[in-house]
Amino acid sequence: MRTVILDRTHPGYGGPQRDERLRRRLAGHLTARLREYEGEGIERVSMTGDGLVTAVIAGWPGAKAADALRARNVFCESDGEQVVFAIGAHTCFEELDYVQAAAAELL
Repeated sequence: MRTVILDRTHPGYGGPQRDERLRRRLAGHLTARLREYEGEGIERVSMTGDGLVTAVIAGWPGAKAADALRARNVFCESDGEQVVFAIGAHTCFEELDYVQAAAAELL
């Protein structure tokens, strides 16, 4: 099982991705992957320029969704009803595909 750290408070986070272009590409990739499940239970997916991707998972309050994702080794944050994924210095595209699969398991 893979471990993906997208939680800014996790000791293994390593800080934000400093390469702005790569950060945007990674955040855009995760946003697109999560949007593939819009209408099936993932709602209101958005991203910000600072590498944050947020999503609401229907039927899962943000904190419960974050806990369920942590159980699948995806470390992320929550903010109210949404899950927050922070693109870090060590984030790679393959990890974001794993995040999509883990989120899909919650649907």
